Amino acid sequence: MIRHVAVFRFAPSFTGAQREEWMAMLRALPGRIPELRSMTVGADLVGGPSSHELAIVADFDDLEGLDAYTRHPAHAEVLKISAPVKVSLATVDFEMPDPS
Repeated sequence: MIRHVAVFRFAPSFTGAQREEWMAMLRALPGRIPELRSMTVGADLVGGPSSHELAIVADFDDLEGLDAYTRHPAHAEVLKISAPVKVSLATVDFEMPDPS
């Protein structure tokens, strides 16, 4: 299994309501992208000096599934919202041990 983690910082112009709508779009992606096994989305609670504002954790069977997600039109819709207001993005993609 491949785990994709992304953390974001946004411009102040990205309002709380817009962020909630964006996170709802992300949460809907598992129903729209078959290769996306699960997705967790959340806002930071601590607000420390090195904190990012929002994070996603997404799981895929393999790298091909991650690639399909990256290229999927539903993912592109989400990027259209976040791209103009994104100040910082960091990602990590790593292999998870098989739970069985």
